[in-house]
Amino acid sequence: MSSPAPDQNSLIESRLERIESALAHLQHDVDSLNSALLGYFGRLQELDSRFVRLEHELHSSNDPTDRTDAETERPPHY
Repeated sequence: MSSPAPDQNSLIESRLERIESALAHLQHDVDSLNSALLGYFGRLQELDSRFVRLEHELHSSNDPTDRTDAETERPPHY
């Protein structure tokens, strides 16, 4: 089995360098996208938690058992 010609070696080496460079750029892009996704996920969790709190407050303010009867409630100065 014969080895590739010198010109073919340089072509293979050049191609390999381009592939490695492209792979490095893609890895950087994947890492950047992952960081952004984690940030958005954290923000989504925070907003979801706030939404649940607001939803709970809304339901409790509409709950008729929490309301007091104005006629039976004593004024604060008594």
